Amino acid sequence: MPALEVLVVGGGVIGAATAYALARRGRRVLLLEQFTIGHARGSSHGLSRSISSVHSRLHHMRLVAAARQAWRRLEDDSGQRLLIKTGVLDIGHADSPAIQASIAHLGAVDEEVEILGLYELRARFPQLALTDKTIAIYQPEGGILPASRCVATLVEQARRYGAKVAVGVRVSRIKPEGSGVRVDADGTVYWAQRAVIAAGSYSSVLLQHLDVAVDLSTTCEQVAFFSPRHRVLSKLGYLPVVRDYGHHPGDHLLVCYPDLGEGIKVERHGAGIPVADPYEPPPIPDPAENERIAQRLAQTMPGFANQVLYAETCRFTHTPDGDFVIDTHPEYNQILIAIPGSSCGFSVAPIVGEILSDLAMHGTTSYDIAPFRLARLHRIG
Repeated sequence: MPALEVLVVGGGVIGAATAYALARRGRRVLLLEQFTIGHARGSSHGLSRSISSVHSRLHHMRLVAAARQAWRRLEDDSGQRLLIKTGVLDIGHADSPAIQASIAHLGAVDEEVEILGLYELRARFPQLALTDKTIAIYQPEGGILPASRCVATLVEQARRYGAKVAVGVRVSRIKPEGSGVRVDADGTVYWAQRAVIAAGSYSSVLLQHLDVAVDLSTTCEQVAFFSPRHRVLSKLGYLPVVRDYGHHPGDHLLVCYPDLGEGIKVERHGAGIPVADPYEPPPIPDPAENERIAQRLAQTMPGFANQVLYAETCRFTHTPDGDFVIDTHPEYNQILIAIPGSSCGFSVAPIVGEILSDLAMHGTTSYDIAPFRLARLHRIG
């Protein structure tokens, strides 16, 4: 193999998007994945992820708006339909900090958004339980990304443009060597001009060898799929993605997806259990959490769902301030680090891939990544 220009560690959505962006620009790229593409031990598998420009952080809203265009470019390039338009409805108490922060930023992104009052909410979405204190933000262009299919498409397109992909290869160490990088993986040594760490919950294992101590934490989150009682009102065109911030202190964000053929997908966002060792196999879904999800769903849409069909888990990777890391290593600019987190991290993957491609090729990017710089978090050992 000719000398590599960029080696990407991690075959989840961020690593796949980075390999695709680089290969499309004609770079010699190798993508290493320690399990298989689409495995269930990370954050990039499953039926669906939501995408919406409505967010309590302005820089996230701008990044998602740019990512939507990047997803469309991928659709045009691959011939695959990946953006499924459902609309996204954010609801909650009128005094909800997240809702109010999102409303404050709406004018900064040039996308159609509606603020809905109680009367219009009841008329358009009869599934919902509402109070006179409920307020809502509706983004008609929001929707769903089919997660596993998105990752598979990114990898297929990266290969089409010449990227090499190796699965079942676990990286044990990344080390700067001169102006390049040495990567040790399962007894093989790889050499590249640049390396991108996009390893999700496994990032902390690799970063500790690079004298970068970021206080990452990982949780195992659970989603449940319910059989809908109202089959028509649960389908695309009737039910948007609903994000309910609740009406009481301590309420977890409830995210509910329309039925794509496997039931209504529901999760209590951020209610997961800590993961001490990322290499531990995923736990069996907890029936008690299914019940908690069902109870919370009943508060949002009473009588809407029958029984749990099945449940599955995924991982969220958290930085101390809950924001992304997209940056070069503080001492070795040939090593790039991407920790997009697992809240809206999936939805912005193709634009993050383009940013990382810019940084790998030119050392800079036209996108404003100041909010995502490592300096706000890292401690040099």
